[in-house]
Amino acid sequence: MIAIAFIGTIQHDVSKDAIRMLISKIKEEASSDLLIVCNADGLFSSSTRLVEQLEMLFDSGIDLILVGEQAISRNCCRSVFAKTDWPIIKALNLPGSTTETSIKLINYKNESFYFISTAGQNGRIPVEFSYIKLDEFFQNKKDTSPVIIIESNANTKYLQALAWRYSNSNDVTLLFGVGTGFVTTPSYCFSEKSLFQSDIGSIVTENTVNGIEPELWWKKNIDRRPLTLLPKWGALKCDYTIVYFEEGKIKNFFTKSVRI
Repeated sequence: MIAIAFIGTIQHDVSKDAIRMLISKIKEEASSDLLIVCNADGLFSSSTRLVEQLEMLFDSGIDLILVGEQAISRNCCRSVFAKTDWPIIKALNLPGSTTETSIKLINYKNESFYFISTAGQNGRIPVEFSYIKLDEFFQNKKDTSPVIIIESNANTKYLQALAWRYSNSNDVTLLFGVGTGFVTTPSYCFSEKSLFQSDIGSIVTENTVNGIEPELWWKKNIDRRPLTLLPKWGALKCDYTIVYFEEGKIKNFFTKSVRI
């Protein structure tokens, strides 16, 4: 049996010790061969040490990083894709994206999984609906490997309808949303081959607004004061979902939040 752990969106810079503690806990919890996947939109949008943070994540045991529209939000983000060969994929429906930059087929322990990153309509960068690119992918798909889609900044009702759209195919399809930062419970959606979770949650400093002290966040975003905000360091709230597969089929899944 193989497990895949989906870690909540990393909202800001984190320490190596904290991530390694989280990875260790997830591996202990999974009790199975394990792939670990995370979304790093928060890092791509705000980190001043992006390359250093990404390198640390891979060194700590992350196998694959997915990014939504934040992949092209800053020059330093675009350079990550130009200058490294790390296993990072960006949203398929972003301008300039290709199947090579946005779809990853991972072979692990004699099983294969497709990972696809897409961006939703609620972000700042205009994108076409993800189903247009996804339909093209499914029409050209020739094998039976499960398909795992992580969409950032999407409307929840659209995501649920998207799960319905692909639930009648012959493929096992998992659809995860990211963006709100608040974890939801995964469930089968329309068929036992279609797993849906509207938000996989986040990794963020406790009692903050996306890592920022609430009072400072309010002054900056509501009172419109010219403040430079830096993430608060402290204990992290960490959300993750683990899904178990056997012979390409979903066997079990659960979601958990821990304090690190």
